[in-house]
Amino acid sequence: MMGKIVTAACFVFILGLVVSCATTSIPPALLVCRDEPVYGGRSNVTTADVVEFADQLAVAGADCRARLKAVKKIVSP
Repeated sequence: MMGKIVTAACFVFILGLVVSCATTSIPPALLVCRDEPVYGGRSNVTTADVVEFADQLAVAGADCRARLKAVKKIVSP
């Protein structure tokens, strides 16, 4: 008798997990980050080139962190 109750309780628990997971959907746009910038390959690198590349890298990183934060809000209760 106790085994049937435990089995039924486990079944209900697993069913609840499956249903709760099925209702959470993450928009595909949040699963893709902006591409990492690629250096153009100029042999004469100026300070302005380095600053521009660092800025592009920071923007790409901020984009990815913002998307991850949005996904966390969807997934976390």
